[in-house]
Amino acid sequence: MRISHLNALRALEATLRHGSFSAAAGELGITPAAVGQRVRSLEDYLGKELFERASTGIRALEEVRQIEPMLTNSFSGLAATLDQLRAGLSGSRLSVTLPASFVENWLSPVISEFYQRHAEVDLRLDASNRDVDLLTEPFDFAVRYGSHPTDQLQGEVLFGDHVLPVCSPEFARLYGIEPGLRSFKGIPLIHILNRTNDPSWVGFEGWGTVFGFEQENILDGVRFSKVSSGLQSAIAGQGLVLCGLVEAFNAVRSGQLLIPFGPSMRCETDYKYRLLWVRGRPMTRLQADFKAWLLEKVAVFNKEMNALLMDVHS
Repeated sequence: MRISHLNALRALEATLRHGSFSAAAGELGITPAAVGQRVRSLEDYLGKELFERASTGIRALEEVRQIEPMLTNSFSGLAATLDQLRAGLSGSRLSVTLPASFVENWLSPVISEFYQRHAEVDLRLDASNRDVDLLTEPFDFAVRYGSHPTDQLQGEVLFGDHVLPVCSPEFARLYGIEPGLRSFKGIPLIHILNRTNDPSWVGFEGWGTVFGFEQENILDGVRFSKVSSGLQSAIAGQGLVLCGLVEAFNAVRSGQLLIPFGPSMRCETDYKYRLLWVRGRPMTRLQADFKAWLLEKVAVFNKEMNALLMDVHS
């Protein structure tokens, strides 16, 4: 295939995915006019128009929209091949993007086990909450907390989450926090900001409403932008923090934190943690083993979390 045709197909794929020449131009690093020119050259070559053009924008014809997944998978496959060539054809590089709180509070304690299985692995962990595009960016997997993935991605549900308050054992004793308490008066609270767009995720106000707490003083307290900072503050005995059980689990299991109101006073979330990858993209042996290893750890975690949620003494 001529380079000009390859560039034209790339412009077509980006335009279909973004819905406009302007947005495609931003990704490709060229002008919108250049994107339009490349698409027009492809139309001339094929002898047919691919888009309906109007003053309000462009709209892909139905037969063109049907080939979008094929185009996207083809280019993402080429990108994956180039990444492997850049890595020296060793097949030892593995790139995963994950939420920062997931890496810090769930993955870090167990990741050394994967290194023991693959001492040669060049593991790249992108601890980021940004909206990563697996189709175009050089990541093998993404772990994301969200709703169902798009048709272009395939995924495995890892686990859901439960929102509840935790604190240190000393803090609970000092402030007399027990399951029958229904007021936060005089109790230092720790709030975590900008958590998620999950509509089921609650803060202290929402959680307190569900379980019949007085609203006075419920918005008082310190606010952190990072989950880990809030958890560390709670471990240090500085307050009661409302967080996801997935993030607090290891600290609860070790005894650094406890669930003073009991595990029954929790709000289950709608969104799930999922492992995601590009649908139809072949996996290397290393990628397949990482997926299998992670699901093994998840199975153990789910068993332990369910046991904790059933424990009335937590």
